[in-house]
Amino acid sequence: MNEEIHKVEVWPPIIRLLHLLMVATVMILLLTGLLMNSGMILNDVLYQHLLTVWHLPSGHVLLAVMVVRLILLIVRRDVLGWRALMPENIGDIIKVAVFYLSFARMQLPAYFAHNPLWKVLYLAMYLLLVIQAVTGLLLESAWLRSVLRTDSATALMQHQALLETILILVVLHILTSLLHDWKSPTAEISSIINGSKFFHTEKSNNRITTDKPVSVSLDSLTGKNKSTD
Repeated sequence: MNEEIHKVEVWPPIIRLLHLLMVATVMILLLTGLLMNSGMILNDVLYQHLLTVWHLPSGHVLLAVMVVRLILLIVRRDVLGWRALMPENIGDIIKVAVFYLSFARMQLPAYFAHNPLWKVLYLAMYLLLVIQAVTGLLLESAWLRSVLRTDSATALMQHQALLETILILVVLHILTSLLHDWKSPTAEISSIINGSKFFHTEKSNNRITTDKPVSVSLDSLTGKNKSTD
């Protein structure tokens, strides 16, 4: 077969660490938040344990993670920057949507780092997590509530209102990641752990092949022919 497989680093160590911390804290926050809101926790000691030992510390870690991530969005000009999350190719966005709607029967478009359809959704998720963290701080701090001229009841209502939306986005993200990892040879899930994806190219001229779900020119994906400024 006239084909080469290239292992290319896509995700720097910092984003992998932030992603790991985000996954852990969001899962803890969703689980404890759902339990505390369910009305099933009738024992005050258990409720306070969930709140003070798990929920609040995880929220503090998540807030710190989001601050670092937002800084990287602003200062970086690679896959970590905000430019990498701006929609570029409407055709690829449509192809990913068709891939989902066809229950993975249609072919995935080739892309280097971020899923074309999920780029804007990632920004939306970041925004929702920041708002959720801020409303959590409002529930903790009477001083902050006085500065922002709100009360704990309003803050709690806002905090609870976003829970289901974030849960839906997280579930969709997990399901689509599994789907991409199953149908694509690029190793989507493991790439966020080890940092690298696998790309199939022709040996002769690195042009796109048509018999693989993802088979592209590395230069076209990594932007080597574009200015890095």
